[in-house]
Amino acid sequence: MEPAELDALTDYLAALDHPMSSVVRHLREAILSVDPQIRENIKWNAPNFTLRDDFATFNLWRPDNVQVVLHTGARPKPDHREITVNDPHKVLRMVGRNRGVITLSSRAAAEAAMADFTDVVRQWVAQLE
Repeated sequence: MEPAELDALTDYLAALDHPMSSVVRHLREAILSVDPQIRENIKWNAPNFTLRDDFATFNLWRPDNVQVVLHTGARPKPDHREITVNDPHKVLRMVGRNRGVITLSSRAAAEAAMADFTDVVRQWVAQLE
C-alpha cells in the first residue's frame, strides 16, 4: 500500500463517526486476515478491499448496522460465474449471482458471527477469478 493510501485509511478510521465503528475495525481486521495480498482503500466513503479487483466494500449509511457487500468488482459483472459459499449460519444474504451482503446490527452480533464472517470472506476470495 502506498504511504498516501495508508495515511488516508488511518485518518479515515480515526475520524469514523459511526455508532458501530469498533465493529468496522474488527471486521476490517478479519477481512485482511484472509489473504496477505488483500489491499484496502476508501471507496464510496467507506473501507474497500481488493485483490485483482474490488471484492468487498463496507456500507455505513445506516447508524444501526454495518454491512459488508461482497462482489466481484466495482461494476456488476453478469457474465461472471456464480459465487457459492457454504454458510450454515446464514450470515450472507445473496442479492445476485455474484453479489452478497452481510449485515450486522450490534457488536454482540458481530462477535458471535466473526468465525462465520471470516469463513464466508475466505470462501468468496477463493472463488475470485
